[in-house]
Amino acid sequence: MTTTEIAAEHGVTRQTVHAHRKRGVFPKPVEGEGSTRPRFRADEVAAFFAANPPSPGKRTDLTDRDEGAAMPPTAPPDTGRAELIDAAAALLLAAITMRDLASAMPRAAFASMPDDIRGRIARPVYQGAFDALPADVQAEARALVDADPDVIAARRL
Repeated sequence: MTTTEIAAEHGVTRQTVHAHRKRGVFPKPVEGEGSTRPRFRADEVAAFFAANPPSPGKRTDLTDRDEGAAMPPTAPPDTGRAELIDAAAALLLAAITMRDLASAMPRAAFASMPDDIRGRIARPVYQGAFDALPADVQAEARALVDADPDVIAARRL
């Protein structure tokens, strides 16, 4: 029998057969002529599934002691101080860009924009998010933005 035939006859997926093989509990394939696909003896496969009936939804890759074991809590990713300041600086740049874009645009052009785009420009969400950060993070982000050569050049315009 091939894995496809086993899956069809015993009501499991081919992946289930492969998982049993990988764990080393499934009968060993027999030598076959002319094919590179592993073939299994039908009587050995039937005996295996008689001793290990498939149960839908049950994990077969766990040992008995692992089954139902509590998962350890996942810690939040460790965001370093530098990454936090970089993110805050990017947020501040977005706030400045949107504010400057809205103020530089002629009122008629601004009014003729689609509502969703006009709403993205006019909403102060970037500034509000930046203002919600701790004061020390805001101060470091402002210093980073103020030292940015592109920001310095843009302010000269």
